[in-house]
Amino acid sequence: MSYKNAPRIALLLIVCSSLLAVSASAQHLEQVSGTLSTISAGRNEVFGVDSKGDVWRYKPASQSFGKVAKASLAQIAVGGGTLSQLDEVWGLNAKSEIYRFDYSAKKFVQIAGELSQIAVGPGNLDNCHPYEVWGVTANQQVFRYNYCTGQWSQIANILLLQVATGGGDVWGVNVSGQIFHYNIATGQFTQIYGTLLRISVGVNDVWGIDGTGSAFRFDTGSGQWIWLGTDAGQVAAGGDGVWLVNDADNVYRFDSSVNTFLNIPGNLSRVAVGSGAGVFGINTLGQVFTFVRP
Repeated sequence: MSYKNAPRIALLLIVCSSLLAVSASAQHLEQVSGTLSTISAGRNEVFGVDSKGDVWRYKPASQSFGKVAKASLAQIAVGGGTLSQLDEVWGLNAKSEIYRFDYSAKKFVQIAGELSQIAVGPGNLDNCHPYEVWGVTANQQVFRYNYCTGQWSQIANILLLQVATGGGDVWGVNVSGQIFHYNIATGQFTQIYGTLLRISVGVNDVWGIDGTGSAFRFDTGSGQWIWLGTDAGQVAAGGDGVWLVNDADNVYRFDSSVNTFLNIPGNLSRVAVGSGAGVFGINTLGQVFTFVRP
């Protein structure tokens, strides 16, 4: 991929952990009781799934997770919450069947269709798309949920391996690593220069990791990807910031004031960034942690 050079310090801050230390007393990861295999956070809600497929909902008052009755999922997605609307919570079970959380009944209700990946974020606040809920199937077909019809609308002429949404924006990557951006006005995806393995959409920015583990940030002004360094395993963006986990499970938070990633003491294999609910992560043992500011 062609990219703009980031300040040299960005590479040093990602690769060399000795240069990344910040005071643990100022900001740190604090363990939350329970074990999970995957987790997702939104504006007010945090849901997770354990190794048995049981679903858990975070209770901020007690800082603990409570089990959601009669729910079994393999994947979960939380997002779209604003001052005027709750987060949406969607999930997929081991059979790729789709479920949506019903707040009134406090249970997951099955929605027709099958998906292999699902993403949820804030919508454009029109009647049919108050949330952006997207999914891809096992054969890489792309669908957008229509709240007016209660059905999935297929997006023509596009195949994607992953779709990501945030801030009302939608991006995706295909099996070849090609990058696409959804144009809401035309209802079509437009290819963006570059290649990525995974992509994450924040409030006003887009981040990604390529096949070599290099991390990038999209510069809307130039239309280019800014290279930020190597050894990245996951990048996650949301209203609560941008976080990166490297191949050694070291954890980094992006500091926009210096345009670099800063190390947060601790080790995580997976991180979920909310848009008000906070930042949560899971280590290799399934232990759950949340980020605490002073």
